[in-house]
This record gives sequence, structure tokens and C-alpha cells, in this order.
Amino acid sequence: MTSSTDPSSSPGTRPSLWRHRNFRRYLTGQAASVTGSSISSMVIPVLAVLELNATTAEVAWLTFLGQLPPALLALHAGALADRHSKRRQMIAGDLVSAAALASVPVAAALDRLSLTQLMLVAVVQGAAGVLHDAAAISLLPSLVDRSLLQRSNSRVGSLFAIAATAGSNLGATLTALLGPARALLGDVLSYLVSAWCTARIQAPECARPAAEVRRLHTEIGDGLHYVNGDHRLRTLTLVNATTSFALALLNTLWALYLLVPA
Repeated sequence: MTSSTDPSSSPGTRPSLWRHRNFRRYLTGQAASVTGSSISSMVIPVLAVLELNATTAEVAWLTFLGQLPPALLALHAGALADRHSKRRQMIAGDLVSAAALASVPVAAALDRLSLTQLMLVAVVQGAAGVLHDAAAISLLPSLVDRSLLQRSNSRVGSLFAIAATAGSNLGATLTALLGPARALLGDVLSYLVSAWCTARIQAPECARPAAEVRRLHTEIGDGLHYVNGDHRLRTLTLVNATTSFALALLNTLWALYLLVPA
């Protein structure tokens, strides 16, 4: 599979991940997406407080609504990624997120920005993001040989950590230079870069036969049963869920303590 995934690898030598064009495009696009998401997660609460005079409760609702789609749609997004083209799902998620975020600086320039719009943008971005992420996770094993999967996941995790930190710092810099509304254009650009990189991935995707397609809730139930039956997957799922919950709580609290006047 290595040779078919990327012709640059030669038999008899330990293949390098950086010689896999599809993996490089995947990694570049995902790093751009993570960087941009870190920008908006930092900028949107600042925009709500400084430009729209949001109260403590309103900031809390804004953050809650942004986290609601992943909680409600993650299982459905995974099942959809198993049924349809993963790359198309990723690109659609990127473009929807870019369009939603682009509406914020436009509305601000027209002096029409409202907290209601920010909340709608948070919901749309959250829903599009979970569709993108579910497809991205399931696409990676088809891009590299199985023997390289552990190394590729390590590279992805390391770069994502760097991209998240860089995105927060970039968001603060753009906010200081351009203002919070126009700073979101950095996230819009990141989603466009991610969509472009994903579109250039040239890995074949096998469509599932129509006879194998079952009801969505049945597939979700089978997936939950499978994860629950494997102690390793069950532990990883609980750890990831707890970490995501803690990070969401942290993102809410820093905005409340640092930005909302007492």
C-alpha cells in the first residue's frame, strides 16, 4: 500500500512520512485548520465583550452553544464519514465554517453585528467543525501504510499542539493590530487553506456498496457497542471526553474572568 499511496517511497528502505505527498497535504491543511480554530476561540469572546458589551451569562451561552454541536453530532458525523466521501465532507465543513466566520467582519463593517449573529456563527462553526474532524480522523489511515500509522499519528498530534498555541498567539496579535472582528479573517483564510490542501489529496476512497448501508442510528449503536467492548477504546474515549469538557470549561472561564467587568 505504501507504494500505491505515494510512488516516492522505494522498496527495501524505511519510508519517510515527509515523502508522502498526500500526508503532507493532509498535515498542512489540518494544521491550518487547527491554527485558525484557535484564533476564533480566542477572538469571539473578546469580540462579544469589547464590541457588544456581552454580560457574563451571554458569554457563557456563547461558549455553550459553540460546544453543543460536537456533543450532539459527533456520532452522526462519524457515521456519515463512513458512508460518504471523507474529503468532500472535510471540504464542505471548511467552506461552511469560512462562510460563517466571514459574515462577522462584514456585519461589523456595516455596523450590523449582534450577539445573536455571533451565537449563530458559533453553532454553525461547531457543527461544520465536527463534520470535518470526524472525516479527517477516518481519512488518515487511507493515506499512509499501516506500518506508518503510529508515526503519522504522532506527527499529527505534535503539530496540532504547536498549531493550537501558535493560533492563540496569532489571534491575540491580529486582535491588537486589526481589531477583533477583522482578526477573524485569519481563521477564514485558514479554512480556505485547509479546503485547498484537502482537495489536492489524491488518495482513492472506496464507496460502500448500497447493500451494506444501514440506518444511521443502527450504525451509531454498533459503533458504541464496539467501543464499549474494547477496554482500550473505552478508556481513550473517556479520557478524550473528559479533556474536551475541561478545555471547554476553561475557555468559558478565561473569557469571564479576564474580559467581563465585575
